[in-house]
Amino acid sequence: MKFDLIVPIFNIQEHLDACLSSIFRQTYRNFRAIMIDDGSTDGSSLIAQSYADKDARFEYYRKQNGGLSDARNFGLEKLMAEYVLFIDGDDYIELDLLEVVYQELLHNPVDVLEFNGWIVENGVRNRCVNTFYIDKGIIKSGRDYILDNVKSRGIMVPVWLKAVRSKVLLQNHLYFAVGKLHEDELWTPKLYFMADSVKYIDRCLYNYVQREGSITHQADRDKSARDAKEIYYQLEKYYRGLGLTRSQRNILTSCLSIQMIEVCRRSKREGMTPRDKEFIIRNAKGIRSVGNMLLFLVLPKHYELLSRVVKDVLGYH
Repeated sequence: MKFDLIVPIFNIQEHLDACLSSIFRQTYRNFRAIMIDDGSTDGSSLIAQSYADKDARFEYYRKQNGGLSDARNFGLEKLMAEYVLFIDGDDYIELDLLEVVYQELLHNPVDVLEFNGWIVENGVRNRCVNTFYIDKGIIKSGRDYILDNVKSRGIMVPVWLKAVRSKVLLQNHLYFAVGKLHEDELWTPKLYFMADSVKYIDRCLYNYVQREGSITHQADRDKSARDAKEIYYQLEKYYRGLGLTRSQRNILTSCLSIQMIEVCRRSKREGMTPRDKEFIIRNAKGIRSVGNMLLFLVLPKHYELLSRVVKDVLGYH
């Protein structure tokens, strides 16, 4: 079994060698690293090219800057292996990531294999990315997987916590929204509904490095809010077109209502428009989403404190 690894690169010379070295030293050797240089202006290009020069498994491509989604889409066009993984160039992976994934897929060749990761701050692994999934080791259809987890606690949207069967993406033309932040939040739910089988293993195999200067920290707050809102509107439309039962649809849109509240609350300049308010009310169906809606609309100044109390009482985190 061979893996394609899509590695977007843009001005990350201080972190790139650690990323590529963690790929180079994988205990499972049958992979191809597709390095996409998205128009770097620092030393990232030289670092990436050095790996391509010394190891034929590393392929270097340079393109005009188009953003993270555009770089990932460029990599998707190069896929040849049965499975693909996404590794951001400023993160790094455990040396046995591919070995663990290979052994899991050898025995259970699912469309999507999910795993856990570490959040690394100031060089220290301080917590796991995922602390709440209910489906450890259970194979489910993608539809059941997203419905069950959203109903319970939520889903993990980062693409770098997944090994995905390439044909699922290519046959369904599942690409990333170019020019948008929060692109994983739109891409991942669609992936689940396209996947016949999904499995989660509770192994921390990825290291997500928090750093100043990343897209998350640099992003203009207003654009981030606008993009997130637009994605929630798109997902609402997408869910309503899937032929779900009313109960199933309500599970998903109730989550969107809560997410919209969080974006409106955190974005002081964007705030909540009348359209956003209608969205929140229209999609609040379950106990948790209705409670959040009432707290936010009636007691906005006390929302953060009261919602935290509600989360503790109901066991949400």
